[in-house]
Amino acid sequence: MFSGLSRGVTALLGGLGVAAIGIGTFAAPSSAAPADPGDRVVVIVPGQQLYADEGQNEETFRPLADAIRSAGHRVVFAHAGGRDVAADARLIKGVIDPLTADAESVDIVAHSAGGLGARHYLKFLGGAGVVGEYVAIGTAQYGSPGGCSQPRDGGYDTCMYADAVKRLNAGPDAPGPTRYSVVQSDGEWTDGRLDGTPQCRAYSPVPLANTGFDHAIEMRDPTIISRVVTSLRGGCTGRVVTEPVDSFDWQSTLFPGIPGAAGDAVRDAVPGVVPAP
Repeated sequence: MFSGLSRGVTALLGGLGVAAIGIGTFAAPSSAAPADPGDRVVVIVPGQQLYADEGQNEETFRPLADAIRSAGHRVVFAHAGGRDVAADARLIKGVIDPLTADAESVDIVAHSAGGLGARHYLKFLGGAGVVGEYVAIGTAQYGSPGGCSQPRDGGYDTCMYADAVKRLNAGPDAPGPTRYSVVQSDGEWTDGRLDGTPQCRAYSPVPLANTGFDHAIEMRDPTIISRVVTSLRGGCTGRVVTEPVDSFDWQSTLFPGIPGAAGDAVRDAVPGVVPAP
């Protein structure tokens, strides 16, 4: 029975590697014009995607970006590569620094691996003193088994065993005074939880839930988009939860859409299928 379960988990994690990680390219640092006085800036961090260049990537995020603009914000993209968390954080800082002098506010909306680089910026590069709201969509905050299949210098940072992820989650995960939200599909393969701070958790039905492909369309889903805008306004369409520091581990964040004993069995099987190095 266990061998059959292991084969199933292997297939599931293989799908995660394809659907959630993709084949995108390394992004060059982006630059944004300084903010005008009174601008409310939202920086979108796409992370790893299946798109060839920045223009196509921005087109994929256009429904989300348009809704954020309609809510009165200026949108700037930080095209982080999603493969090196610390490098992504430096890129994000380089995008945000010129905006801070005159902007009324700066917020971040990050998808997938982009959320790890953004959180590194908040936690280690002074971003928590700058950013008002951090909204993560489909970010595996405690790492993803699919990330473990990527090269050490090209995406392994998203693996739950990676030093980058361990460092991010040592002690309080999310420094204030930034507010934190997770807005994503209720069928994502990781739940996006953070500890040590109030976190808005808003999970929504998205087509293709529990397949991994919902991850690739979240930024175009109307309900997700609406809930992101609500978080940017300081609201929460889900529940605000504060979990004690270090009260859960990476394994417990996996496959929240698989209920009951079946979910427990899949989570328990993961270390055997994707062993620690």
